Amino acid sequence: MTRTGPHGCPAEGHVRVRMLAVGICGTDLSLASGSRTPPELPWRLGHEGVGEIIEVGRGVEEWAIGDKVALEPNITCGRCEYCLRGMTSACASRLSAGVLTQPGFLAEVLDHPSGFCHRVPAGIPVERAVCAEPLTVAASAIRRTELQGGEDVLVIGAGAQGLLATLILVDRGYRPLVSEPDETRLQLAVELGARAFVPGAGPAPQTVIDAAGVPDGLAAVVDQLSPFAKVTVVGEDQDRLGASTFDIVQRQLSIRGSFIYEHPQDMATAVAMLETLPTEAIVGTGLSLDDAPHLLGANVCRRPGVKQWVDLRD
Repeated sequence: MTRTGPHGCPAEGHVRVRMLAVGICGTDLSLASGSRTPPELPWRLGHEGVGEIIEVGRGVEEWAIGDKVALEPNITCGRCEYCLRGMTSACASRLSAGVLTQPGFLAEVLDHPSGFCHRVPAGIPVERAVCAEPLTVAASAIRRTELQGGEDVLVIGAGAQGLLATLILVDRGYRPLVSEPDETRLQLAVELGARAFVPGAGPAPQTVIDAAGVPDGLAAVVDQLSPFAKVTVVGEDQDRLGASTFDIVQRQLSIRGSFIYEHPQDMATAVAMLETLPTEAIVGTGLSLDDAPHLLGANVCRRPGVKQWVDLRD
C-alpha cells in the first residue's frame, strides 16, 4: 500500500489513474500472510481495481480525463504463440500486477497500459464495479464450461467466486445448486437465487463449477454427479484434488481447469454485465487505505460470504 504516486508524464500508451476501489481476494491474503511468496519486499498488493483517469500519455486516443475504468491486471504480450491464437491466459510473457511481476493497485494513483483498461458503464456504483475482475474470472469459467441450457449446475463453494458464478447463472435463467459447509455463505447464495445442494435429493448434477478448489469440495459431491458430468475447476489450492481416479473414471467425468481469462474480450464482456448484475450484494463495507493493513492481518475476523474491499474515494 502506498500514498506516493508516479512522477512525470505517463509513458506512451499509458494512462494515469486515481484509484477509487480495490478488492481483496484470497491471493492477496496468501501473500500478506506469507503462505505465498511475493516477488520482492516491500510489495504492493491488489489486482482488482477500479479508478478514474486523470492524465493520458502520448498515443492514447480512446481515453479522456474523467473516464472511469476497471483495470485488467494481467498484461499480455500479444505476440507469443498463445496470444496469437487468442489464448492469452497462457501468454509466455504475461505481466501480473499485484501478484507475480509488478506492484499492484492498492495505491492512490498509478499508471496502467491504456489497452488494459475497460470502461465502467455510467451510473454503476463503485461497490459493484470493484467486482469487475473477479467477475471476469467467474464468467470465463462458465464460458469455458460450454453450457447447453437447462442443465442442473452445481457450484462448489460460496466464497466470492462461487457467489459471482451464482449471480451469472441466475441471470442466465439457471437456479444453480450450491455446496457450501458454512451456513452463512450458503444462506447468501440462496438469497441470490441458488438452491442448497442436498446429496441424493433431486437430479444428479450434469455440470459443476468448482469455485473452492479444495480437496474436500469435489470429493464430497463426486459420487452424486451424473455420468459424463462436466467439471470446471476455477478455485485453486496447493493440495491434491480430492476426488479419486476410481470415481472420475467410473463416472466418466470431464474435468478442466479455468485460469483467469482471455484478453480483451472476457473482461470487456464481464464489465458490461455490471449493468444488470447486482454484485454489490456480496461485498462488505469498504475500508480506508489506512485500515487495509488490519484487513490483511492474519487474525482478522471476516464476515463469511462477503467480499472485502478498500474504498479509496476522497
